[in-house]
Amino acid sequence: MSAIQTYLDQLHQKLPRHLRDEVCLEARGHLEELTRDWQERGLSREQAEARAVAQFGAARNISNAWRNAVGIVDWPDIILAALPILGITGLGWTFIGHDISLWGYLIIFGLGAAWAWRRGWPTWWYAWLGWLFLALWVVSSTEWLFWIIFPILVTLLAIDSWQHATLMTLPFTTYVAFVVLFEQRQLITTGWGPGSIYPGNLVWIETAFSVLWIIILAASLRAARPSRRGIYLLAGLMGTQAIYVSAMLVMKIVAKLLPAYFETTLTMHTLLYHKLPVGMATISLTFYPLFVWLIARIIRQSRTQHGLPV
Repeated sequence: MSAIQTYLDQLHQKLPRHLRDEVCLEARGHLEELTRDWQERGLSREQAEARAVAQFGAARNISNAWRNAVGIVDWPDIILAALPILGITGLGWTFIGHDISLWGYLIIFGLGAAWAWRRGWPTWWYAWLGWLFLALWVVSSTEWLFWIIFPILVTLLAIDSWQHATLMTLPFTTYVAFVVLFEQRQLITTGWGPGSIYPGNLVWIETAFSVLWIIILAASLRAARPSRRGIYLLAGLMGTQAIYVSAMLVMKIVAKLLPAYFETTLTMHTLLYHKLPVGMATISLTFYPLFVWLIARIIRQSRTQHGLPV
C-alpha cells in the first residue's frame, strides 16, 4: 500500500463520519500535489509520497484542525464543561463543594481560565465562566460585583456568540430552580411512607437534574454542526425548565386530589405569584443571549446596507 493511502486510512479513522469523504478527498489532492513537486526534484514516486506525507503533517493534527474548524467538541471538553455542574450541585456539593471556600473556587476557575487561554478558549470555558459568577453571586460580600459585571459580559458575549453566552447563563437557571422552585417538604405524606416523598432527599433530585444538564450539554456540544448545536441547547433548556414549572403544578394537583395521603405547603398564591414568575424569569434569561444576538445582527445588516461601518 502506498504511503498516501496509508495516511488517508489513518485520517479516515480519526474523523467523524460526516467529514470523512470531504476531508480525505481534499487531503488526497494536497498530497498528490506535494508528491509531484518532490518527483520534479528527482525523487522516485515512493520517496516522493513519503516526503509529501511527512510535509503534510500528522493525521491526528489534521483531524483536530478540521474538527475545530467545523465546531466539533470532543468528550474531554464536555467532561470539563460538566465538572462545575457536578461539583456545585447534588452529591458533588454534599461531599466536596461545601468544603471549598469562595477563594478556593476562584483559584480553581482561575487555573481553568489559564488552561483555556493556552488552548484558545475552547467551548467548555464558557460554562466554567458562568459558575465563576455564580460563586460571586451567592456570597453577600461579592454580590454587588456580580450585578455590575455579569449583565455587561453576557450582553457583550451574546453579540458575537449567543451560544457561548447561553452556556454562561446555564448555572443561574439551574441554581434558581434548585434554590427557589424546589424547596424541601413542599409535598409530604400523611401517615404513611417516609414522611416526605418529594423531594425526599433534595440531594438526589439535584443530582438527577445535574445529570440531565450534562446530557443536554453533551447532546448540544457534540452536535455535528454549530447551527444544530444551538437548537439542541435551547430545546434542552426549555424542556428542563418546563419540567420545573410542571413539577410545581403536579404537587398542587396531587395534594388536592389525594388529601388523605398527601398535603402540600405550596399555595395557589405562591404558585402563581412566586414560583411561576421565577420560572418565567429563567426562561427569559435563557432567551436573552439569542435576543441580543438577533438585535446585533439586524443592526449590522442595516449598517451594511447603508454603507456605514459596522
